[in-house]
Amino acid sequence: MKKRFFKAAFAVTAATSLIVTGIQPASANSEINSRLDQVREQQEDINERADNTRSEMTILDDELKELQKEVADLQAEQEATESKLSQAEDELKKLEEEIKALEEEIVEIEERIAERTVILQERAVASYESDGDVSYLEVLLGSQSFGDFIERLSVVTTIAQHDQDLLEEHIADEERVQAAKQEVEEKLTEAEERKAELEDLKAELDEQRSQLDTLNQELKDKEAALKAELDEMMSDEELLNKQEEALEAELAAWEEEQRKAAEEEEKRKEEERKAEEARKAEEAEAAATREAPARTEATPKASESTASTNSAPSTSNTNTATPSPAPEPKPSNSSSFVRPATGSVTSGYGPRWGRMHWGIDIGKNGRSGDVPIVSVLDGTVVSAQYHESFGNWVLVTHQMNGQQISTVYAHLDRMDVSPGQRVGQGQQLGTMGNTGHSTGPHLHFEVHEGPFNWSRSNAVNPTKYL
Repeated sequence: MKKRFFKAAFAVTAATSLIVTGIQPASANSEINSRLDQVREQQEDINERADNTRSEMTILDDELKELQKEVADLQAEQEATESKLSQAEDELKKLEEEIKALEEEIVEIEERIAERTVILQERAVASYESDGDVSYLEVLLGSQSFGDFIERLSVVTTIAQHDQDLLEEHIADEERVQAAKQEVEEKLTEAEERKAELEDLKAELDEQRSQLDTLNQELKDKEAALKAELDEMMSDEELLNKQEEALEAELAAWEEEQRKAAEEEEKRKEEERKAEEARKAEEAEAAATREAPARTEATPKASESTASTNSAPSTSNTNTATPSPAPEPKPSNSSSFVRPATGSVTSGYGPRWGRMHWGIDIGKNGRSGDVPIVSVLDGTVVSAQYHESFGNWVLVTHQMNGQQISTVYAHLDRMDVSPGQRVGQGQQLGTMGNTGHSTGPHLHFEVHEGPFNWSRSNAVNPTKYL
């Protein structure tokens, strides 16, 4: 596809140049070879840039895959951390419940200890008041009967056992409360450690999330850059194909013009040949008349006069029959632009608002109604469609003085042509509008010395031609 594009471009460029400059085919070998070398150099440059772009795309693709793997790994790690965090929170909650139960148990034990303390204190006072000794024997000996003795013995035994049990329970509760307090302290320490661990896990999770967000943003940026590059390459490829078709149409039109010019030239040569044959026939007839023998001696002067008379018209007829040379064939394209639209230039070519403005803007200047947009040269329409930035836009390819020129007409309100259509200089392409990224009704006009591409590598200041 690319080779056919360059062949078509070269054929149009070389042939048109030969017509304009007057170079004859027989003496044009060195000129053609020079142009062919230039085309080959351009082709090699394009191929090299294409290879570099492919390499860059491969590197970006590898980086994209690596980032996707890192994101997947980090996502898995984040899920594991969140699981640990959930478990730690559950354990902390259970630990807090256990501590609360222990604290409640300690309160109950301490209440029992307090009650026993009162009883023991009363027993101690009673013992003190009886000189430190309670005589259970006196209680038994004071019985009135054997039954009373048995009853008193049972009471004494119960009191003694109660005192013993009370003392043992008191000691046991004291030990239990100390153990409970120690367990509470241990669990509190464990809870604090778990809390610190939980805080560390949260901090780690926050850091991981921050890394994930950063990687995700990098991934999105690279995806956007890669997509933009791919879209630009696809768009350039599509435009290249359309420009190839347009150049082939230009070549076909040029060949048709050359065919007609050749027919006219052949017709002119045929007329010259016939005129030359007629002239030679007349000269031969005149010569034969001069060489004929005299019929009488008395009329030599008359014969000479007759011969002279006969020869004179021959000369006159020869001059009359010889046509004037036909004019050299002219190129189909003009060597200068017409203005693409009426109106003043509201913005020039060059840096503007922090970026490059690749053309000039011609304003509608408050006019109402349709303002025609016309082709600056004869050419072929490459593209006529809507673009997010250009809005309705038309791209036309031309041949001017042996060079390919591409012109862009953007933000049109209406498009009156279609791709592949041949247009003449001054033919209307559409009307001025405000479509796409536009701040008001105007024409954005670009000129490219060579094919159009979105990197604008061939863009020049349009005022160079206007």
